[in-house]
Order: sequence, then structure tokens, then C-alpha cells
Amino acid sequence: MLTYHADNFRTGWFSAETQLTVANVTPQTFGLLHTVALDGRVDAEPLIVTGQAIQGKGVHDVVYVATEGNSVYAIDAGDGSVLWQNHFGIAVPYQYKSYDDNVFPWMGILGTPVIDRTRGNMYFVADSISGGGDVFRLHAISLSTGRDVMNPVAIQFSQTLADGSKWTFNPKYHLQRAALLEVNGSIYVSFGSNGDINPDQSRGSIVRYDAAAPITLKGQITNKLRTSFAPYYLSSIWQSGYGPAADQNGDIFFATGNSDPNRPSYSQAYNRPDSMVRFSGDLSTLKDSFTTYNYYQLDKIDFDIGSGGMLLLPDQAGSIPHLAIAGGKDGRAFLLNRDNMGGYTQGGPDNVVQTIGMGGCWCGPAYFVGADGAPRVLTAGGNGVISWRLQTTPTVQLIQETSTGPDPVSGLPDNGGVVPVISSNGTTAGTGIVWFVQKPATSSDQDPGTPVTLMAFDASNLGQQLVSIPAGTWTHAVNSNANLIPTVSKGKVYVASNRQLQIFGLLGGRLGQPRAGNSAVPSELAPSAPAVIACPADSDPPVAVDSKIHEFYGTICQAGENEMRLALRSDRALLVDTAQAFTQHRPLLLTPGRAVHVRATIDEDGVAHAQQISPSHVISHLTPPDR
Repeated sequence: MLTYHADNFRTGWFSAETQLTVANVTPQTFGLLHTVALDGRVDAEPLIVTGQAIQGKGVHDVVYVATEGNSVYAIDAGDGSVLWQNHFGIAVPYQYKSYDDNVFPWMGILGTPVIDRTRGNMYFVADSISGGGDVFRLHAISLSTGRDVMNPVAIQFSQTLADGSKWTFNPKYHLQRAALLEVNGSIYVSFGSNGDINPDQSRGSIVRYDAAAPITLKGQITNKLRTSFAPYYLSSIWQSGYGPAADQNGDIFFATGNSDPNRPSYSQAYNRPDSMVRFSGDLSTLKDSFTTYNYYQLDKIDFDIGSGGMLLLPDQAGSIPHLAIAGGKDGRAFLLNRDNMGGYTQGGPDNVVQTIGMGGCWCGPAYFVGADGAPRVLTAGGNGVISWRLQTTPTVQLIQETSTGPDPVSGLPDNGGVVPVISSNGTTAGTGIVWFVQKPATSSDQDPGTPVTLMAFDASNLGQQLVSIPAGTWTHAVNSNANLIPTVSKGKVYVASNRQLQIFGLLGGRLGQPRAGNSAVPSELAPSAPAVIACPADSDPPVAVDSKIHEFYGTICQAGENEMRLALRSDRALLVDTAQAFTQHRPLLLTPGRAVHVRATIDEDGVAHAQQISPSHVISHLTPPDR
């Protein structure tokens, strides 16, 4: 398991699993075996190398885990013992990144590394701070020792913009969240923004390095526009941690995020917002793309396509052999012909193979072939994990079959969906299992945070749940999304979360014979109690009563069916009528402890009637004043 989501197509299909079956993954026979303490949260998927020599410690099956604390661990995949741990610089505090609490509280290694077994190297990007600033460095370390095998490369590059001026990458305004990709001896590293807080500085970027001696080969940006009036760029590459994909020719595919909400910004030559993009492997040529016809409406409400990953389907029979699928926050998934992705059709309709509904997606799709020989796609947005059978004749289309329903994928914040994987023994009946990590239902900033849950379903019938097991914890779930992904190998399932790796497997040698004495969670990793926010006294009308729209930033301290109380920075609470807040705008979970931005009118009783409620970052000195 050398790369994110199993392979460079990003199928998420672990198709050589001979031990775990639908029959033996039950609450009685499958559960927690070991918990390994780590030094920070883990956004990256655990990777596995079997039969790996570790210097001075013999040969092991090894699970490699990278943390937000800028540490990498080599852990015995069977018994959970730590074989080595190395640290790669002081992780960047979220305050430095303009108080972007989408990653909280440290920003070290975020993107899933990639392993080159032939070279014996792991490649990853660490964000470290020193001397008042941060630097992204690409590391190549030995799988055997964990030490750098060559000097780390500071990621620095520039691009020429449409008007001939130069844009220079500044680490302060970017995050490296998408998984790394290795293709044909090149390592690809992608960047998004620091929570869109500095949109005049942040642009989607992808940079290519030589794996043999990490040197910069080529960089590209997704938005080459320049606007002197109210500059706003972005078109980020982040995909909720899902990695860019590559086809057999080495072409690179990914989805992009939102751009300027104030004016249309799509440009055939210079910008691809809310798009699926295909670049040549050398990054010299933008070969194709698809941009949804209503991208500008999505930009206006921060409903970017790039919150979801892009999956390439293996070659298919029928009239369209090369397919791809991706989608994002507005709940649509687009099935594309990747040889003719669809371009941009102003006013619509979109020129795609099919558009399906999956629910709001901070998520990623998966692919497998069932016991009947039929290919299937899993979407995993807010509507639940849904299995779609791919029909290739007489027309190409996805046909919905079974679903988990929305409840198993729900959690905090309202960033919907999960990233599923499938384990099976090829296409053998009774071996297909869909695994995913459900996000936490409550939030706490106190370490180690509140619980996340490992869930498993019968891949042939997603209405049949097999297990639901606490699988670690997460902090600051109200705004910092837990896009966690399990890895399955040789009868075990690995879930990395906050300060821990949990290893699950069969509890007994035979069905019905649980094994006693499985490892307990260390006491210091016991889940925290959910955060409790006390409301201060209600405020008098905070502004003059008039017909204007006023704006407030605060923390929800109490929430009901059609109203909430907002703790303001003045140590007073504002009563907010929420009944009309989401009629024209993105729905939002009104969870106590969550920071929000409210646009509202004020009546003579001091009640705010919300016209719009949107997420806010941690309230800081950068937060605009109420008005």
C-alpha cells in the first residue's frame, strides 16, 4: 500500500485481501488489537510495506504514519511496536497561517506521502517554521532508517501571469493537503490556500520533482489572472486530502476549488475554477478540462468542486473506455469521458457523460468490481456511501443500487461525506467489504478530542452494516474536518487519527472464538468531553434598529430549532432568529462552540433575523469588526 487510495487511479480497492470476509467481520470476532501513541493529529493515510528490512531490527511488515507534528513513524504492522520515529522540523501553528483553523492547532505533514519501493524511499512534504517564517520541504527518507537520503528541497517556484508579471509562491498563504503522487520517476506536490483567508495571495499550484535527486522540474498554477481591483484568485488543489490521479500515459488529473465570488473569472487561457483538469505529465500542457456551467454561482457561496477527489476508472468495455468521476460541495458528481472532458458551456447544459446526486462532498469516490463481474463506483457525499453499477452498453451510465443512507456518514462539521475503501479477495463472493471512518459527532479542543468511528458494510449490499467501532479521536471538529481514511492489509485495518494509530483485526483464530486480552487504549488517549460554551447575558440592541443588513462574528453558545444565541466579542449574547438563514444559502450545522458569520436585520427587541449564516474561522484579531 504505497500510495493514497491504493493506486494512482485512486480506486481505493485493496483487491488481494484473503482474510477478512463478510462472515467474519462481526462485533464478536473483529475489533481493536493495538493502539500506538503518536505525537500529533494524522491527516495522511497510513501506508504499508511488507517484508521491509529495518536497520538493526530485522525484517518486518511496516505501517508508516506521518503526523501534523512533523514526525514520521515506522510501526510493526502486526504488534504495533515502534521501529523508528524521526522528526522533521517545528510544525507551523495555525495562528501563523492567518488563524486558519481548518487544520488545528499545528500544520506539519498534511498530505499523504508516497513510497518508491524500488528506491527504498518515502517522499513527503513537511511545513516547518523557523526564523519567523515557514518553509515547505520535500523530503526523501529511507524506509529502513527514517533518515533523509538526500538534502531536503525547499519548495520555491514562480510563474508568469497573464499580464506578464511574476507571481512567487509564498508558503504562508498555502497548505499542502492533497496526497503526493509518483509517476514515471517524478513526484508531484499540490497546494491549496490557507482557508481562503488571503485570496489575493493564494493560487492552486502543482509542482513536479525528480524522484532520483529531488530537484524542481516544473511548476504550474491553476489561475494566471491578475486583477488590480479587489484581487481574488485561488482555484486551489486540496480535494479534502484526496491525491491527484494519473493515467497509463502519465497524464495528471485533479479537481480545483473556488475563485472570485465578485465577478466571473473563468478564462480559457488563464483560469480553471471549479473544474476537473488534465495536465501532461511534464506539466507543460493543459490538455483538457471540464468546468461546470454554474461555476460562478458556486463561487459566490463557496460551493467549490475541489472539495472532492477525482477518480479515474480502469479501462472499460463499450463506447467510452476512459472514464473519470468527481464532484464537490453542491452535491453533484460528474461522470466524465476523460478523452473529451467537456470544456465549459456558458449557460449549460454541461457536456458530461452523466450527472448524479451524492450529497455535499468533502469526500472522495472509490471503484471495485463485484462478484458478478460488474464494475461499480462508490460515491460518498452527504447522502451516504452509494454503490452505482457501471453500465457500458448500450449507453454509458451509472445505475444506483444500494446505499448506507446519510446517518453513517454524518458528523461535525457539516462538511459531508467520507472517503471509503474496499477490501476483497478479487471478485470472490462474500469477501467485498466497504470501510470508512465516520467523522466525530461532537467537538473538543482538549486533547485527544472526541471519538471517530470505523464502519464496515457488505459491499454487495450497503444496507448491511457489519461493524461500527470507536477508532480514535479528533480535535476541533467544529471546523477542522477529519477526512480520515483506513488502510486494509493482510487481515488488519489501520486507522490513524489524533495522537494515535489503531490496529483492528480478527479477535480469534476461528469464527465465534474471540481472543481475550486485546490491547486497551492508553489512558492518556481516552476521549475528551465535548466542549461546553456558556452564554453571556443577552445584549441590548447592538446597533441602531433600521432596515440595513448588519454583520456579526461570534461563537454559537446555544442552538434550538429556529433560533440560536451567539456569544459576541463584547461578552454579550445576541439572540438570532435562524428560520430564513438557509433558504438561499448553504445549510450549516448550528453547533455550540462553532464560530460563525451572521448577516442579519435587527428588530426593535434586539433580535437578529439572520439572512445568511456562514462558517467563520477562530475569532482572532484578523476577524472583521461587527457592524
